[in-house]
Amino acid sequence: MKPTGLASFVNRTTELTTLNEWHSRPGAGLGIVFGRRRVGKTWLLTKFAYDKRVVRHTVRGRPLGEELRILSTTAHEILQLSRRSLLDRPFVSWDDVFEVLSIAAESSPLLFMLDEFPELMAVSSGIEEELRAVWDRVGVDSSNLKFLVCGSAERVMEALQQHEHAMFGRADLRLRVLPFRPHEAALMLPGASASERAKAWGVCGGIPRYLALWDDGSSFRQNIERLICNEQGLLVSEGELVLGDEDLVGHPGKRLPEQILRAVASGSTTYSAISGAVNSALPVRALRDLVDAHLLDRVMPVTAKNDSSKITYYRIADNFLAFWLECVEPHRSPIEQGLGATVGNVIVEAFDDYMGLRFESAFRDHLRRLASEGQLGDEIVGIGEWWREQGAPNDDPCQLDAVVLAGRRRLPVIVGEAKWSKTANGSSELGKMTRKLLDSGLANPEDIAFYVCARESVTRSDGLTGVTAADIFQ
Repeated sequence: MKPTGLASFVNRTTELTTLNEWHSRPGAGLGIVFGRRRVGKTWLLTKFAYDKRVVRHTVRGRPLGEELRILSTTAHEILQLSRRSLLDRPFVSWDDVFEVLSIAAESSPLLFMLDEFPELMAVSSGIEEELRAVWDRVGVDSSNLKFLVCGSAERVMEALQQHEHAMFGRADLRLRVLPFRPHEAALMLPGASASERAKAWGVCGGIPRYLALWDDGSSFRQNIERLICNEQGLLVSEGELVLGDEDLVGHPGKRLPEQILRAVASGSTTYSAISGAVNSALPVRALRDLVDAHLLDRVMPVTAKNDSSKITYYRIADNFLAFWLECVEPHRSPIEQGLGATVGNVIVEAFDDYMGLRFESAFRDHLRRLASEGQLGDEIVGIGEWWREQGAPNDDPCQLDAVVLAGRRRLPVIVGEAKWSKTANGSSELGKMTRKLLDSGLANPEDIAFYVCARESVTRSDGLTGVTAADIFQ
């Protein structure tokens, strides 16, 4: 099993740099940090605050007086005020909190971290307006108070930054903590082979909490049995928490995100089909919010020049949620009845079918990483999948797993296919891609570089570049 504590912290170098640069600026500062639950905000902020003078409070939805009393106890231990004991005279209002903290920050920088801020909004009506008024008074250059607001309810945290919100324009830091990319997730699984890292990512996605639970010294089957296929498995009911964690501004309590995600997972992938499945006049913003939250992908051919709903579809973006809905939830009842051992066989067998699309996604992400490093040539402007719009149901869409576009004319320069199989025959795949290019007219094969991706090896690879899990998950 993996170690715990700051020694096990990996990745997030860009985020740490951003936070430290913000903290080092002279004067007061208001920062907003947000990201979905389990994405690693707590680890990141703990690492960031490790060597700093900090008062940190996590809101738990308690009555305001109780929240202020607990905050007072925390602040007392850190500040050691000479003229006031916060144990004997605890904070009585947020105005009181910021007055004390801003004075304490005059002599040396002080970081005030208020975690799970949406919980405070739920129990304290008008808290945003109150904090705005307080911050407008104390958030001045003469103070070295850095106020960091954190939260997991992404829609609520994003609303804080919108023009109509009370705190709009006050923040000088906005940091969204995103799931790890495949190569970043691999750093949390140093003891696993590349193929096993790929499988773990297929289940856990880029969510650090889930990756931390994965034992990279055990087999895929053993991890599935331990985390999912028993009544006490830590991930067997996790999908419910993910589905219930998001709400949409303007639609509180309707669990619309959950309805949408379940509809997409069950095969309703277009806007009209999703609207029909949720039996609602679905606002387009609802789908956009779930895309922004990295729970849905909005997919179009990479060469599409306009926002055409005819060729747009949606799919579950989050690996864990897709895996849970497709492979786990249908078997929850027998798992809870003690049949986890036999259900495990079914889940493991279903995984290869599930993993195909996920491996294609990892392959495209790998190409994007190569492009960002300058390894695919100059002026790369787009990387995505491609298919031809069908005029009739039996038409061949000539689908390609990856197409790389370059230059102002957005011309294809690379095409690729990814196969979730141990090996791929490069010569065979090259022939198929060449036929698709000729049939579709997408590009002249002579102008294209070809890539083929497989789990462990690409054989007969003359004329193309082979990619394996070892390249992606390194």
